[in-house]
Amino acid sequence: MDDASDISYYIGSQAADTLGNLDVTLSNGQIVSINLVEELPDDPNELISFLNEEKCDRKYWISVARAYSASGKLDEATEVLSQASKQPSFSDADRLSIDSSFKWLHLKYVSQGINRAEHLSAANELIERDFKSAPSDVNNLLAKATYYGLEDMADQAWEIYDGIWKADPKNCFALLGKAHIALNKTKNYKSGLRLYQQVLLLNPIMKPDPRIGIGICAWMLNDQEMAVNSWKRALEIDSSNTAAKLLITLSQFNDAFNKSLSDESFITSYKECLIKLRDLPHSSEDTTILLAFVSYYYSKEQYDIVEKICNNILQKYSGSSKVHSSKLTPYQSKALSTANSWLGRVSFAKGDYTQSQRSFHEAIRLDDNNLIAKLGLGLSQANRGSNEEAIITFESVLKTNPKCLEVNYSLGIFYSKSKSRKKQDLAISILERYLRLSNNLGSNPTASKKDDDESSLSSKEPIVLNALLTLSRLYEGRDLNQSLTYLSKAIESRTQVGLSVPIEVYNNLGVMNFFKNNLDEAKENFEFAVQNIRKESEEKSDPIFDDLSLTIDYNLARSQEVSDEKAAISIYKSVTERSSNYFSASLRLLFLDCVSTNESTKEQIRERIEELLEENPANLEIRSFYGWFAKTFGKRIGMKQDADTEHQKKTLVEYDSHDSYALLSLANIYCIMARDVKGSGSAVAEKRKKYYIRAIELFTKVISVDSKNVYAAQGLAIVYIENKDSQKGLEILRKIRDSLNDISVYLNLGHVLLELKQFSKSIENYEIALVRFTSGTDSKILSFLGRAWYMRGLAEKDLFYLKKALDYAQEAQKQSGGSQASLRFNIAYVQFQIAEFITKIAVEQRNVDDIKRAIEGLNEAIETLNSLASDDEAHPPYPKSELKSRANLGTTTLANRLNTCLEETEEYINKVENKLAEAKRLRQEEAAKRLEEEQNRILRQKQAEEELAKERAKLQEQAQQWVEESRAFVEEDKDDQLFEAESAKDKESGKKKPAKKGKKGKKTKKKNFIDDSEEEQAPPTPSASEDEAPAPTKRKAEEDDDVVPSNKRKALSKDVIEDSDDELDDDLFNGEDA
Repeated sequence: MDDASDISYYIGSQAADTLGNLDVTLSNGQIVSINLVEELPDDPNELISFLNEEKCDRKYWISVARAYSASGKLDEATEVLSQASKQPSFSDADRLSIDSSFKWLHLKYVSQGINRAEHLSAANELIERDFKSAPSDVNNLLAKATYYGLEDMADQAWEIYDGIWKADPKNCFALLGKAHIALNKTKNYKSGLRLYQQVLLLNPIMKPDPRIGIGICAWMLNDQEMAVNSWKRALEIDSSNTAAKLLITLSQFNDAFNKSLSDESFITSYKECLIKLRDLPHSSEDTTILLAFVSYYYSKEQYDIVEKICNNILQKYSGSSKVHSSKLTPYQSKALSTANSWLGRVSFAKGDYTQSQRSFHEAIRLDDNNLIAKLGLGLSQANRGSNEEAIITFESVLKTNPKCLEVNYSLGIFYSKSKSRKKQDLAISILERYLRLSNNLGSNPTASKKDDDESSLSSKEPIVLNALLTLSRLYEGRDLNQSLTYLSKAIESRTQVGLSVPIEVYNNLGVMNFFKNNLDEAKENFEFAVQNIRKESEEKSDPIFDDLSLTIDYNLARSQEVSDEKAAISIYKSVTERSSNYFSASLRLLFLDCVSTNESTKEQIRERIEELLEENPANLEIRSFYGWFAKTFGKRIGMKQDADTEHQKKTLVEYDSHDSYALLSLANIYCIMARDVKGSGSAVAEKRKKYYIRAIELFTKVISVDSKNVYAAQGLAIVYIENKDSQKGLEILRKIRDSLNDISVYLNLGHVLLELKQFSKSIENYEIALVRFTSGTDSKILSFLGRAWYMRGLAEKDLFYLKKALDYAQEAQKQSGGSQASLRFNIAYVQFQIAEFITKIAVEQRNVDDIKRAIEGLNEAIETLNSLASDDEAHPPYPKSELKSRANLGTTTLANRLNTCLEETEEYINKVENKLAEAKRLRQEEAAKRLEEEQNRILRQKQAEEELAKERAKLQEQAQQWVEESRAFVEEDKDDQLFEAESAKDKESGKKKPAKKGKKGKKTKKKNFIDDSEEEQAPPTPSASEDEAPAPTKRKAEEDDDVVPSNKRKALSKDVIEDSDDELDDDLFNGEDA
């Protein structure tokens, strides 16, 4: 089969060579061939004169006009048809054919946007006239359908095309019209593809080439390979097909933008595409080519050229930037919309947002599907300060383009700036969808794994860093782990593409890890940020680096305080040397001096703080630290008792009435004052209530200033709990737990749940605090756990829980160093409670080991109390007299009770053991008796079985004897029969034989033997069967008469044998029954 490389494959080489030639027969009989493709003159008058002189037929005039029309010279085609219509030799039918050509020429004018209204009117007039005269003419119907299509009346056009196709399924023009409507009007690309393919099958060389439509439909269906192959094939058939060349070049632009794996490959591909675009015919006039060049000039920031090209396009189609879209073809509307979009982008780049907004509005009016114009409009509105209008614009775009990356990103950023919780939730949802779309962009579910690996770089859209940073910020107050995850992704997204990560991102990542108590990771983040600052500061000098360096150095020191305190102090000193006004570093040095290093006395530290406070009286950080110092160390250095209270009040009155720390400090002070109110009575209760109300007011004010201040919420919960409203306080603490990962939350939850007698939940919260926030050696939390187990043991009356309480109390003392009097007292107190608990439980529930351990514990407790009551103890937990009296109580009363319990328990155990021993002896005797009875029963059964076996053997022996006797009798009977037969034979022959006396005598002897045997047989039992009863009668007959006929002897023999068998069987079964 020949390769279908060009049109000659379809029409033959000879026809291909003469394609486009017009053969005209002259008046002298000669034939002139005119090539209407390559030799078509620009001035049609030469051909008009020739056709006039030769008085050519109508078909020649129309062929010349079609040639001019096909080459885009519509005015010349009009001139040819006008002259043809003036020919006097033409008949009415010829003139109708010429008018029909005029009709199609007007429609082509309209399709190219030239004097649209005028030519539409002229075409409609001709169509209506022809339609009246021949309404069923296919040519008229096709013209009518084409007219409807140009008037955007797609339904009417489709109806006509469909009717023509049903009447003639091979009408390619009708199929092409339907395909065009499916592609451009209804956007049904699958249907359009199928229709274009039908046209191709019917007419592979049709103009316009259906392969162009096939390629466009395939492209819109995301089959780019098929699209490009279709256009290349169209170019092979017709090398002058400009549309195919343009589409192939545009597809190469698309590959350059989306499939380039490096900057170098993109530059190379992009240059090649620009050269091919420039070399296309009429590139300086074709709107599509010009708009493709606009993209290049815009990227080069040559905005003047962009404006010049776009304004020329506007002038070309409309004469101004504003024209009614109904006067334009769909292509012209899209072209003008695109030109206005570029003008809007130029104005936006220049900062003229008002003009850009106007241009984008005009672009959207001309083409409502112009997505770029809508995005530009929203951004222009936002830059003009109309954020609400921008949000409305982006929301409308999102409804129609939910997978548009730009609109998802923009709308998410706008929502994130709102203070509304609902809008922030929407921002998170939209930005996360933006991330998913960016990762999935370009993925092909049908591609092989190899193809997928090769295109992994091009299948993902680079993610805007700000999207990840915004998500991290939005999650800060919701989920610190998720916030940290997005910061890590932000770093990963930059490093994957070889871009540097902003220093601030590493700093934020370190702060997040610090808040999560990931101190090692925080330290690594801060150190990396410090290295990057040094590297960038060496490359370029900028004061911002010095400020960043101070902050990140300070953060690095904060992360090292626990692991390397000396290094942290060294960094703090370095920061204060570089900037004496960096008060945070100075305060951390003072704080560490207070609680750790103790290099200075508390009076010296106080003087230093007061100096800082005098230099910066309005600095709230310094004021807060001074308040903490006065509250913690004020009594030790002789400060006024209410120094911290007065200081916080001064802060609120003179400097900042909304300072959260001061408000919290005052609220806590009022809580302490309320707790310190002792006594009972209405006046005392009113005073306590007054303090609590004041504390509630202060906590509430803090929450109104900072709605996320969990410390204020926690204080409020504690106030409710202390006022016996535990459920309300518990509800607040649970909400705080969801937002604050702090040890105090779990400790307070443990306290509240313990008061509510929810012991297991209380213990769970204490254990979380111990394991998650400490190394498991915090003596305070261990004491809380001991107290919880102790209360649970008393409530549930369980000695095991009291033992657990003692274990935790002892562990708390061990971890504290064993010197705290309160912890020693706790151990002694639990030991006393265990001893008392054991004396109260029933004797049957006691255990000797528990009692002995309780006695030992009681002795230790008495010794501890005596030690605490001695003169050597400077700070006993309770008055020494009370401790001494409790020790005496243990010695005199509780110890005696325990000893009594021990004796009672041992006596009870002995009694129980004796009873158990007696019961065991009786059980053993009973078992032995049962064993002996069982052995006797088995012995008797064995003897019975042996006797039965002997009886059965005897019966079997007798039965065997009977069988042998029966067998002998049968043999004798056979001898008698043989003798009778021989006697009968002798009688017949008349001869007499001598008698055999020996034989006779032998027979009688045997007969008597059998009879003797039968007489010895036991008579049948009354239960014997009736079949055995006739046997004695037969035997009697034998005894009376020795000579018996042979047939009777045979019957007798049978009866005897059956008798013997039956009796044998009966004996066997009877033996078994016995």
